[in-house]
Amino acid sequence: MKVKKTFGAPAPIKVAIAAPASGDAVNLLITLPENPSTIRTINLIPWLGRGIDAWVWACANQLRTFLTSESVTACTIIAYWNAGMRHFFEFLVSTGTGIEPQNLMPSHIRQYIDWIKDRDQAYSTKKSYYGHAKSVLTALVQCGIVRDQQDLFPPNPFPGSNSRIKGATPLSPTERQRLAQALRDDIVAIHNEQFKGAGRDAMVVYLLAVAIRTGANLTPLLEAARDCLRPHPFMPNMMLLELFKRRGNATKLVNLRYSRVHEGSQAIPMDGVALMRKALQMSESLLGEARPDCRGRVWLYRASKNFGGAGEVMALTSTALGASIAKLIERHDLRDDDGNRLVLNLSRLRKTVEHRLWSLSGGDLIATAALMGHTPKVADTHYLACTRQMRENATFVGEALPDIYRSGERVAEVVPILPSKSPTGRCKDPYYGDKAPRNGAPCDDFFACFTCTSYAIVGSQEDLHRLFSFYWFLEREMSNTRSNEWREEFRNTMSLIDRFTADRFDAGLLTSAKERARMEPLKFWAAYTLSSLEGHG
Repeated sequence: MKVKKTFGAPAPIKVAIAAPASGDAVNLLITLPENPSTIRTINLIPWLGRGIDAWVWACANQLRTFLTSESVTACTIIAYWNAGMRHFFEFLVSTGTGIEPQNLMPSHIRQYIDWIKDRDQAYSTKKSYYGHAKSVLTALVQCGIVRDQQDLFPPNPFPGSNSRIKGATPLSPTERQRLAQALRDDIVAIHNEQFKGAGRDAMVVYLLAVAIRTGANLTPLLEAARDCLRPHPFMPNMMLLELFKRRGNATKLVNLRYSRVHEGSQAIPMDGVALMRKALQMSESLLGEARPDCRGRVWLYRASKNFGGAGEVMALTSTALGASIAKLIERHDLRDDDGNRLVLNLSRLRKTVEHRLWSLSGGDLIATAALMGHTPKVADTHYLACTRQMRENATFVGEALPDIYRSGERVAEVVPILPSKSPTGRCKDPYYGDKAPRNGAPCDDFFACFTCTSYAIVGSQEDLHRLFSFYWFLEREMSNTRSNEWREEFRNTMSLIDRFTADRFDAGLLTSAKERARMEPLKFWAAYTLSSLEGHG
């Protein structure tokens, strides 16, 4: 008789790891591997003798377990301690609860949450304190050090925390242009040996020049390997930049343009491949002096006398990167569009690249997400929130109507676009206007009308019917947008249309045009849905 296969996995075995009450204090000094931060050790020794020794040993063992298993990165372990358990220890000491790990109860966790909430920190910081401590405590539950019990952690004690966080915003086109020019000037100065910054500052210039082209994440780019440039399989003028993202445990390939410069030419190629090769060349001579864990990195530099470890060969860290970015901003007096000192980091550059790709793709969310290496939902939620430029451009729906367009007078000055290609209105110049291709062909990018300074509406039934068809489309599809900012933008645009049409056109004409558009919308807007075309939601 044939024996049937058993596909069910056996029940997991719970392994209880005892938390020693004492031991060699040296074990409380946890050495971390090379990582993008400047922290190389976590020292728990100062917490001994304060009534929480069992917690200290349990935490040290768990952090060391995380490190050995490589289940999380060194930076995450640092966050577990600095933003998590360190504050939990402060709570235990300051409140004098005297609880042992095996006696931790839900009431103690609620007390800790209340203790955090009473601190004078931002709401998101308090959420971070709790979340990082919970991660370690959960691991201690799984190990059997903390007793497993129902409702130990309350559900969502910090509601709405994500909505309160304002992430980095992309650079505006003019801000990006000023930054690019500053990087170009520095690259030329480095090439001509006239650069006045330190070796670290020079490496950061090249790193930023690569980041502004690729939108690479901070840690993968900092940890780029020296063999990161790979031949492109079928594009002779392109190469691939290979970066590894630990959180996704995946390798990402980024296209870099490749310009061949004739031998003996003094031209300085500014394409991505040339930038990476120059960085590799600059750090080549330092490999022999670099620590073994740094020798495979691209972004190496020799520390100057003004910094710790003078003369030592080091790999760029996020802290060093931030310091050199500040010097770059000061060196070129970089300002934002409001005249304030520019705020710059790799997160802003990544969002800048994503917005630029989204714009060049004509608002194709799926294509943009694929190029950036994440899902359309992530792109829409975290990278393509409405920018100030979008909001300013959106007002052109109401502000592109100078007095000469208030009525049907001088309509000849407004050049009509072919009706089949314009479901939105008219244009001052469809051939050489703001968004026109300017190659002799008329503009057919009708959805760009609402961010175009050449867009205009005249007081005709046809134009108002087109405009209010779009108006009712916004109301109908508002629930299909994927972020609160876009829903707000839809409402603002509808309010804007109501205001400027009421100011400029006859009330009776507006009422009839609006009702007609509601009952019989333009066929284009009647068929168009955000659910079928995700690029505009």
